[in-house]
Amino acid sequence: MKKRPDKKSLWPKITQITNHGNAVFLVDARIKGKGERRFFETKGDADVWARTQRIRRINEGYAGGALPERLRVEARECQRRLKSFGTSLTDAVDYYLRHATPAGGERKISELVVEFIAAKRKAGRREEYLRIQASVLGLFSKKFPEAHAHEINSHDVDDWLTARGGTLRTRSNYQNDVRNLFNFAVKHGYTASNPVDKLEKITLDQHAVEILTIEQVRKLLQAAEDAKGAMTPFIAIGLFAGLRTREIAGLDWKDVSIAEKAITVQDAKTKTRARRIVEMSDNLAAWLLPYSAEFGPVTPEKYRSRFEEIREVAGITPWPRNAMRRSAAGYHIAAHSNEMLTQAMLGHELGKMLIPHYRELVKPKDAARYWKILPPAAMGAGKITTGKQRRKK
Repeated sequence: MKKRPDKKSLWPKITQITNHGNAVFLVDARIKGKGERRFFETKGDADVWARTQRIRRINEGYAGGALPERLRVEARECQRRLKSFGTSLTDAVDYYLRHATPAGGERKISELVVEFIAAKRKAGRREEYLRIQASVLGLFSKKFPEAHAHEINSHDVDDWLTARGGTLRTRSNYQNDVRNLFNFAVKHGYTASNPVDKLEKITLDQHAVEILTIEQVRKLLQAAEDAKGAMTPFIAIGLFAGLRTREIAGLDWKDVSIAEKAITVQDAKTKTRARRIVEMSDNLAAWLLPYSAEFGPVTPEKYRSRFEEIREVAGITPWPRNAMRRSAAGYHIAAHSNEMLTQAMLGHELGKMLIPHYRELVKPKDAARYWKILPPAAMGAGKITTGKQRRKK
């Protein structure tokens, strides 16, 4: 019959002490001065934690015992040789991985960026994506002009991100871009590990969705009309068809049929790379009619700067993120109460868009007014209206 171990000999030791006038239980899991000590209010909690530490120690012992004798001897000898330097086997391995020639060969960061962009272009990534990657990663490579991929550590990346400054979202975007670069480097054997993996994951707050008020929409369209109307189709399609900026900028008038009240968004222009047809509302048809043509670009040159000027004239600053597309979504779901119809307009695959974000933004009576916002010519009025006008007697 096995003898039960004396509680006094059990590791870790549990002692009841007084801490700041309160009776607590101290669990001392240190071995030769190294390890943890924890305080618990109850004996039961102390026993549970002590038991987990015993199990962990046993498991670690089994894992160590599974190592071949030759490897254990080598590890002890390496640790002895490192002792005078005050470092560990892990530190030594990390140092080796940073300085040894990688299996795939050495690549300077600048060379890695060029190779990464070329690979993504060959894989069919959009030019806009490639432009952003080239910009961000170009800045990163300028910081380390002579460094090789396997020489960069997490502190280097963190210092670069901190020096760049900006919002938390910007830092998150930059961090993801650099992570993608080093994932590519690991895949091709230019480095053994990704230094970004050791950085803290950035948590971004989910901000409430902002949409434009009917008055803001009216002012925006009025400002576009006052600026000779070149940007009116761009803005009207964003507000009343919910197309993405990139999709509108890529539209040709041959894809816009006012007679059939339909806009064909070609697959090369969509985010999902799937061709879709967006139904045109009556008021959108009225806005587009004066500017329609058989063919040619719907959006004028330098549309970004023009759009910025129109927003300033309309007094909508700061401009809410994706304001036109989100406004179209909010007013559409309020008017139709049909999630699938709204998703079809926006070009989302079912289930991927969180319609509840938009469902509570707009009252049905405001939605009805939104889809009746008409240009002056359509009502014989001198200004933009939101419905039928009474005739003067």
